[in-house]
Amino acid sequence: MIVVLPHDTIARILDHATTTPGAASKVRSHRATSPLPSEARVALSESIIGALNKAKKAKANLVGPLEASDFNAMSAWCRNVGLTEDGEIIEAAVRASG
Repeated sequence: MIVVLPHDTIARILDHATTTPGAASKVRSHRATSPLPSEARVALSESIIGALNKAKKAKANLVGPLEASDFNAMSAWCRNVGLTEDGEIIEAAVRASG
C-alpha cells in the first residue's frame, strides 16, 4: 500500500521519532493501565522509518510500500507520542487510498 501524506507530517514524524527515542519507553511504562493498542506501545519499525526517510529525501508525498498494519501502527504511535493531528491525517490518507 502506498499512501499520500503531507510533507510536513512526514517531517514531524521523523523528527519526533529521532529526537525523542524515549517516547516509546514512556508508553511502555503505562502498559498495565493503558488501554492503547499494542502497536502504539512500540517504537516505529525500521520499514516505516525507511519509507518515511525515502519520501522525505525524494521530497515526495508518497509513503510506501507498506502494509496497512504499518500505517495503523504509525497512526497509533503518532497519537501516543502527542502527534494526534498527524495520526488523524494518516488515518484519513489510508481511507482515501482505499
